Amino acid sequence: MKIIFPLLGFVFLFVGLNQAQQKTKPNVVFIISDQHKLEATGAYGDPMVITPNIDQLAETGVLFKNCYTPAPVCAPARASLITGMYPYANGAIYHKAPITMPNGKIKNIGSGYLRETGYHEGITTLPEIFREQHYITAAPGKMHVHGELQKNVDEDFKEGNDLGFDETSVRYYTYFPGGHYEDEVGEDTYMRYRQFKKYSNTYKGGAMHLNMEYVPTLVENDEDNFDMVVAKKSVEFIEKRAEDGKSFFLHVGFEKPHAPFTTTKKYMDMYNPSDFELPKTFDDWYNKGKYPWVPNWVHSGIPRTIERAQNVMAAYYACITEMDDMVGRVVQSLKENGLYNNTIIIYTTDHGEHLFEHGLRGKHNMYEDAVNVPFIISYPKLFEQNTVNNSIVSFVDIMPTLAELIDGKTPETTQGISLVDVLINGTELKNRTVFSEFRGADYQLLPGIKNLPSRMMRKGDYKFIYTHGLIDQLYNVKEDPDELNNLIFDKNHGDIHQDMYFQTLVDWRFQEYSPIKVTVTNNQIRWDASNTFESYSLYYSETKDHRNAILVKADILKNSYTAKEKGFYWVLAKPKLTQTSKFYGDNVPVALENYAYILPVSNCIELN
Repeated sequence: MKIIFPLLGFVFLFVGLNQAQQKTKPNVVFIISDQHKLEATGAYGDPMVITPNIDQLAETGVLFKNCYTPAPVCAPARASLITGMYPYANGAIYHKAPITMPNGKIKNIGSGYLRETGYHEGITTLPEIFREQHYITAAPGKMHVHGELQKNVDEDFKEGNDLGFDETSVRYYTYFPGGHYEDEVGEDTYMRYRQFKKYSNTYKGGAMHLNMEYVPTLVENDEDNFDMVVAKKSVEFIEKRAEDGKSFFLHVGFEKPHAPFTTTKKYMDMYNPSDFELPKTFDDWYNKGKYPWVPNWVHSGIPRTIERAQNVMAAYYACITEMDDMVGRVVQSLKENGLYNNTIIIYTTDHGEHLFEHGLRGKHNMYEDAVNVPFIISYPKLFEQNTVNNSIVSFVDIMPTLAELIDGKTPETTQGISLVDVLINGTELKNRTVFSEFRGADYQLLPGIKNLPSRMMRKGDYKFIYTHGLIDQLYNVKEDPDELNNLIFDKNHGDIHQDMYFQTLVDWRFQEYSPIKVTVTNNQIRWDASNTFESYSLYYSETKDHRNAILVKADILKNSYTAKEKGFYWVLAKPKLTQTSKFYGDNVPVALENYAYILPVSNCIELN
């Protein structure tokens, strides 16, 4: 007995200390919407949109003006968020992944069916970091991450993959039997909300209805709309944590303002379509011709009829206000349950939206409206309040930031940096470089190519876009926010163009595409000749860090180079573009004649 009681006392003391430590760690509520245009937010300067709850988060926190999604399309962007890695690095590069079926045909598979379409196995996810710190983790709502899997769905991965979440519900766009939105509201309501199957012809566009008629949702009970159900589940989770006192990470996945642009009459009545004005660039491609680097179907003819365009814009704003209202329900629950003061709240979205800027609609390109997204972090207990920060940041920064805040371990795989100093001290990062990437199809000059890759690099005031097989783009987004002046034609920007071209391509490797093949004999670097390229350049660095590499030789017409220094080299090629377009006229080549699956850069070459 003399031994047992002291041991029991020690156990109770340990448990008590563990509970006390848990309570001092902040909770995290991470709210992510779908396709929310940065400029369509009151906190970002829009006087028309009604977003009081998101605006309040900005008033009590830090608003970032230059946050970039790793991909201007849902699934790859969300996988990057979960893994802290860019799509090419985590392997989840596709929105729908091409899989070769037993009959030899290619089928594009959505998330939730096969583990092989997801991020690479062995990568630590964001919720797993919280789980390791004994947090309760939950994710009601949209996730749409290739790699998440219910048990017994994939014959080759029967154990499933919960991403690190203890509780999961109300999935959407992900095959998730038993935990789907349809399981919550029934088949008919699900079809009404999504406007497909027997409701697909009720309005033009079905599930992608843009609401040119300005009509409300087909869902009969307002509280059965997706975001309302997600908010309800989130509030229930918060109430449970108020009861048990456990630290938590809550990922709230709202779906609006993604199409269909329909919501309840309550929110539709808050806007008058005739109040909306088209952006000044709405007819840009009407006059010049389609953009070679934007898929055909993203070009929109809706603005040719002003009333239809105004209805679409007003409907989109109504969807934003619905979603904002649900943000308010979640935050209010934190306050009512005494958890607000110790909870970090983040609001963001997976990518942006074109409301007819450049005459475009949706995302699927690298213009600012598609890739620059709202990003707000509120935690008055520790962070700056009512602060605007101009640092260039990315979704890949979220994992290391939150890991540091909860004393968790940041995985070595993460490609981002912690923003804690930025949040606490208001530091602005200088010369930060971030990237975004996309796989598209139906390009005007390369119509038969599927999953054509493009990559964007943002550094300082400049943004560079590489689109495989097509002409480059370079913009000064500070001086040219509408991105109308492509600086690759300006000789004064030749060095910036060349350097950003190299840095965009140097470490970018992914499925289907191969780098230039190189062999080395003594000090001679030799590469395979190709009709795809017209000239080559050589970059050199004393170390393997390509960020320190310098151009040592440009405009090489042969396929070899004799190196003079020991160190690390890269071969960079200039594609031989020959096809022309209406956009730039007959004198400017903009596309390859014969498409090739060779990236215009080699792997790193070490000379000892």
